[in-house]
Amino acid sequence: MKIKHSFSAQLMKIFLISTLLPFILISTFLAQFYSREYEKDIQSLLNSTASSMTSNMITYLEELEQVTLQPYYSDSLYNYLEKKVQGYEYDILEEIPLKSNLESNFRFVRYTRADVNGIFIMNDDDCLYYTVDDYDHKSLIQPVKYGEKDWYQRAIAADGRCLLLGPHVSDYIEPNDSSVISLVRSIVKIENRRPLYVIKIDINISILDRIFKELSFHVPSKIILTDENQNIVYTNALLSQADTDSFMKNFGKSYVNLEDGSYQAYSYPLGKYPWNITVLLSDKHLRSRILIIYSAAFCFYIVGVLISTSSHYMFSKKLVASINQMKEVFWAIQHKDFSKKYENVSGTELDDLGKLLNQTSEQLDKTLQREYIMALKQKDSEFKALQAQIQPHFLFNTLNNLIALNQMGERERLEDSLYEMSEMLRYILKAPSLIPLATELQFLKYYCALQKLRFNDRLSFDIFPETGDEEMIMIPKLLLQPIVENSVLHGIEPCEYPCYIRVLIQKTEDYLIMSVCDNGIGFDTEILSENSIGLNNVRERLKSFSPRGRMEIQSSVGKGTKTTIMIFREDMEETL
Repeated sequence: MKIKHSFSAQLMKIFLISTLLPFILISTFLAQFYSREYEKDIQSLLNSTASSMTSNMITYLEELEQVTLQPYYSDSLYNYLEKKVQGYEYDILEEIPLKSNLESNFRFVRYTRADVNGIFIMNDDDCLYYTVDDYDHKSLIQPVKYGEKDWYQRAIAADGRCLLLGPHVSDYIEPNDSSVISLVRSIVKIENRRPLYVIKIDINISILDRIFKELSFHVPSKIILTDENQNIVYTNALLSQADTDSFMKNFGKSYVNLEDGSYQAYSYPLGKYPWNITVLLSDKHLRSRILIIYSAAFCFYIVGVLISTSSHYMFSKKLVASINQMKEVFWAIQHKDFSKKYENVSGTELDDLGKLLNQTSEQLDKTLQREYIMALKQKDSEFKALQAQIQPHFLFNTLNNLIALNQMGERERLEDSLYEMSEMLRYILKAPSLIPLATELQFLKYYCALQKLRFNDRLSFDIFPETGDEEMIMIPKLLLQPIVENSVLHGIEPCEYPCYIRVLIQKTEDYLIMSVCDNGIGFDTEILSENSIGLNNVRERLKSFSPRGRMEIQSSVGKGTKTTIMIFREDMEETL
């Protein structure tokens, strides 16, 4: 079943498709465009800051790395180290200037850089030289097996390359520094790469605060420095053990979940050093910034919807009002009310259509009036033709019967017959088009009584009204008489045996049922003539009186005929 939509709904549908839908798409596109641009700006700012941050860190480490190369820059210092490792014994006067040279190279670095806790030159089991901060309160622990230290072994294995060590305890100084990071390098003999000594620079982790602490981003963030084993070297924010475990578990992924929320992770390698800087940006705050963009787009969309809807309403209101008024005019025409007129003014072509509708309504009203009058005249002519058909045929036979009664001297029967005939003529000529059922039944009694004068014992008739309210039920005049007359002329007259006519009136919940039965010669219903004026007239008048009523004819040769008329009771009530 096809669903119908109102004109207003159709206009709204067109409005949504042609206006709001593109507006939604544009707003969504703009929001996504600006959110992508915002994300690009974030990435650009982050990359720029991270590049500066890693550059500063690399520069700092390279400067300290240059310190570890000092023995190679001084031939006297290099020779001193080479001879000491070979076991050469210097006298005091010879060794003092060499140690002074060594001191001048490293003590200057230690004193001018507060971030350097100490510089050490050592072999497997001896520290040839050291300088530390707070020199008056710190001292070197003796003896120490340096060759057994992991960092020492790694430095020897690196074959002269500088290594960056993560946080560890300087357990060769007392009181020791609880946590330092270090640069270590083995000083090797250039000719054969044989290790001479290991130089180690201990760096206070507080230097990382100066490098990273001042860095900030537009959203809450965390900066985490990790070593080659992904162990955390430094963080600018306090991390719980659960946060540390979560970070280590999700290292290298784009998202990290910490106790205070989810973070987007961005990693940056520390150049040639196997360490990594990870920047964590609060995902909640990043999304809130993007949400602001979408909220602005949504507000823009709502304002646009309100403006568009208002303009649509103002434009469509007159159109819908015109359409609705036209619907009212059509509805009135459908119910045969031609007084309703189109009076709306929309300022559009609908006004011209409304004027044409008014003209059409007026012309239709005049046309229907003419056709109704013509139909009434035609029905009246057909009814008069029916009366004219009944009168000559019936009157000639009846008059002959009356003459016979007069000749036989049956005055009483003659008087009764004359009375019955006069009542019939009065009914035919003067009764209105709608009469009570009781009047029609009385007319049938007069008609059958006069027919009995002709057929005598060959005809008997019975009328069985069972409704009890025949005076209240209205039916069309002469609705049953043509059927009774057909029974007499075509069913009984050709017979030579006694026949009967029975008229039965019944009333059901929905129908008034009137049946006319005879036991005449009958006929084949399949060859029933469509030109039967009497029956066709009855059908037409029944259809006009009760559109849902019907007439049924049952007959068979030699067994008689039964004609049934059913009138829908609601049609009778509407007629009344």
